[in-house]
Amino acid sequence: MAKLVNMRGLQVFISDIRNCSNKEQEQLRVDKELGKIRKKFASGNVLSEYDKKKYVWKLLYIYMLGYDVEFGHKQAADLIPVNKYAEKQVGYMACSVLLTEKDEFLRLIINSIRNDLISRNEAFQCLALGFIGNVGGQEMASLLAVDVMALVTNGAVRPIIRKKAALCLLRLLRKAGPDADMLAPDAWSVKLGNLLEERDLGVLMAVVTLLLGIVSRNYEGYESLTGKLVKLLERLKNREVSPDYTYYGIASPWLQVKCLRVLQYFPVPDDPVVSKGLENVLKRIITGNEVAKNINKNNAQHAIVFEAVALALAMEADTELLQASVSLLGKFISVREPNIKYLGLENMVRLAEVPAVIDTIHRHQKSIVATLKDADISIRRRGLDLLFTMCNNQNVRDIVDELLKYLEIADFTMRDELVLKTAVLAERFFPDLEWYVDVMITLIERAGEFSTKDIWHSTVQLITNNDDLHMYAATKVIEALQRGAAHESLVCCAAYLIGEYGRQVQSVPLREQFGLLQERFVTVSSEAKGLLLSAYLKMLLADPNDAQLRQQVSAVYERYSHFMDADLQQRAVEYQGLMKLPDVASRNVTAMPKWEKRKSLLLRRMAEKEGDEEETQQKPVWLQEDGQEVGSPTAANAGQLHLEGPTPTQPMDPQGAADFIGLDDDTPVSNGNTGAAPPSPPAARNPLEELYGTPEPAQPSAADPFAMSGGGAPQGPPSSPAAAGGAEPVRPTGDINDWFRKLCQSPSGVLYEDNYLQVGVKTQYQGSQGQIMFFLGNKHAAPLEKIIFVVPPQPQFQFQLAPVPQRLDAKQQVQVALRVTCVSSFPDVPHLQLSYSIQGQQVAHNLMLPIVVSKFCTPPDNPVPKDVFFSRWRAIAGPPQKVGERVTRVTPVAKGPVEALLSSLNLGPQQGLDPEPDNIVAVGTFTSTPPGQPPQQVACMVRIEVEKAQRLMFQVTVGSSDVNTSAALKDLIAQLLARI
Repeated sequence: MAKLVNMRGLQVFISDIRNCSNKEQEQLRVDKELGKIRKKFASGNVLSEYDKKKYVWKLLYIYMLGYDVEFGHKQAADLIPVNKYAEKQVGYMACSVLLTEKDEFLRLIINSIRNDLISRNEAFQCLALGFIGNVGGQEMASLLAVDVMALVTNGAVRPIIRKKAALCLLRLLRKAGPDADMLAPDAWSVKLGNLLEERDLGVLMAVVTLLLGIVSRNYEGYESLTGKLVKLLERLKNREVSPDYTYYGIASPWLQVKCLRVLQYFPVPDDPVVSKGLENVLKRIITGNEVAKNINKNNAQHAIVFEAVALALAMEADTELLQASVSLLGKFISVREPNIKYLGLENMVRLAEVPAVIDTIHRHQKSIVATLKDADISIRRRGLDLLFTMCNNQNVRDIVDELLKYLEIADFTMRDELVLKTAVLAERFFPDLEWYVDVMITLIERAGEFSTKDIWHSTVQLITNNDDLHMYAATKVIEALQRGAAHESLVCCAAYLIGEYGRQVQSVPLREQFGLLQERFVTVSSEAKGLLLSAYLKMLLADPNDAQLRQQVSAVYERYSHFMDADLQQRAVEYQGLMKLPDVASRNVTAMPKWEKRKSLLLRRMAEKEGDEEETQQKPVWLQEDGQEVGSPTAANAGQLHLEGPTPTQPMDPQGAADFIGLDDDTPVSNGNTGAAPPSPPAARNPLEELYGTPEPAQPSAADPFAMSGGGAPQGPPSSPAAAGGAEPVRPTGDINDWFRKLCQSPSGVLYEDNYLQVGVKTQYQGSQGQIMFFLGNKHAAPLEKIIFVVPPQPQFQFQLAPVPQRLDAKQQVQVALRVTCVSSFPDVPHLQLSYSIQGQQVAHNLMLPIVVSKFCTPPDNPVPKDVFFSRWRAIAGPPQKVGERVTRVTPVAKGPVEALLSSLNLGPQQGLDPEPDNIVAVGTFTSTPPGQPPQQVACMVRIEVEKAQRLMFQVTVGSSDVNTSAALKDLIAQLLARI
């Protein structure tokens, strides 16, 4: 820097910039200097190293001011091979700032960088390592990694070089290609073990950081380092370090945090000595923490404590240690410091999932409730999460009462989540039914617009199924209306309950109940009005002798019999007619039947909010209590799909064509004859909406998936192949592989399409069976002849394909059914041989069928317990049952789309299993049915680790007891993950 001060031209330029009074003057001065430098570089005269250095420094300064520097890169790179430190320094610095890892200029200086790495000049080595650590990419990783590794393990070099080399190696590891095997565990577990015995804490810090980057991808092969890390922690807790690495009396807190975080990736040590030593270290950290007056010391202590608690939870420590963790976190959530309070709540949420410590957490309930009134919304959200997690049958009254009180003052951004979680807690843990009714009506009344249909639907379903609640619920909802409650959700709930059970409330006449509802009639939506009109008819039939009530109801029906809304008009007219025919009305207008048991609407809504797919079918259990895969007939019968055999292929009725693209499940799939396969079951709908809600507008018959606009005339294809270029081959109109990938995640879509033929697919799977409906449509004005549509046999499947016509007339469409049974696991997907002739031209394709392994998978109904998951995960030692692949993307992707991808593959993402929150864990069950045997089920486990800095690199690991299943599922996830 001393020589830098003597550069008079640079000093004058900086002084001129500082003296500029406005942005325009600065721009003119910079442009002038850039023109001067450009002219010097382009003059062809040989510049001295001093001049190059001076001009490059000026370019760096201009770049730091925010201006683009589009030249001078080569001159900066030319300074790196120079043997003088001052020139080499500015060369490395300029290239680090101006170039990126994919810049072509880097290829010109790789040899110079390597020469500096292998030189004996420590200053040059530091410059080269610093440059690689900032700019190094995949090409440098393949060419320079060996030299960097040599510096890491070379005990003869100074610690500062080894420290830089370890961090540089971490950069190269992250930038290496997914197939690169830079650090073989067999060799590097020994080398890293030796490095962990270093006395220099700077080197140790760098080595542990490198180890963290390695095990975050895959810890297998490095388990032997657990003992070394425990010894290092014991050394730090005993303060066997130099004063230079002591921070407020704490021995290298950053190194302690790194060690504890690395240990979270490993399973519980098998060595009892190591396990005991780790437990002792955790006890000293958790129980020996004391609050200090100095905020910096507190921050350092708290950082260690939080990592220790996370490690104790990950290794499933004994109850005493976890209870001590809860007691310590209870102190943290009572402090004023928002960061400490937030972290305390976040860690206690994870601990609340451990049944052994839930009673200890309940002792801090008052402090947790107090966090709901904190000024920081993030703390309020974590407090709500903790209350939701810790709630059980013993404290549900207190917690729900507090949440209802808080609802009145809660921030609007939280109310949606608050209302849903309160309703779920009341439904899950209600101590008695009357309490449940009180809570839900109060919740609907206070929630207002944040009360969704699912909440009042769930309420009336439970009330309908319990006869003892009918009069009580009707009384409570009438009282709510008398208090002035008028929001639509409460009005709908009241209309249902009063219409069904209002006659049982003798203290309030039906005429008065009608008045309470009618006061709110004009303020609600058309859907709610339809519900009210239905309720009025039931109220009138309950008391047909009340002339005043009849007159009032008749006036409402008369008014809405001329209303512009077609549904309300139809209801009013029909109900008016039923009023005149009491005998007919009494036979047809009956009480609501009891609801069949189904999955909770509220839990389904919560799953949707968390990004999970709605489960509408019963799934087989993932694990039995004994932890073995399911193979019994009883367990598998729940997954049977009862399908009829394939049906003869017939032309489709244009008026009833099935829209496979639109996925109109309410439209029967028909081949146009009475021998067709039975239609797919309609999509599940809420019966409340069918009975009382406003029906959807009548839809026209399902659109023809192959129909052309403009009266059937084709718009895209030419009139004949000759018009398209004679003998030119017929090519698909899109990417066949892209269509295949989409069908792997979706039940319907396009399998193949060209200018003459379109093949659509609609699928339905359950257990080991599936039915695929192919839609073949001739888009052309000429017939398609000599059609071949064959699925070759494959030993892993049983296929039953319906007959296929050899000719498709112009604009003709047919359906072809394929029934498939998975007999065993399979490494490759089956194929479809398709060919046809159009006016003498032959077209043939061998298409992959989207019958992939995930189609025969099902997610678990309930979250998989942590101990069950890890026992299975550890039971699978490694390849070929447990396989992995690195996936590198061009653009980053968030956690949500990855979880959505896994859900579309019938795998259930599991929350809280992986100690690293950015990682994703999912499970599922693969089902196959060998001939003459009961169905066999294989538990599949998926773990996706993400490189957190840029989220461009993912490690996909799949484990199961079946080799083919693991490999096929891993390949499928990796292929789709790269293209989200």
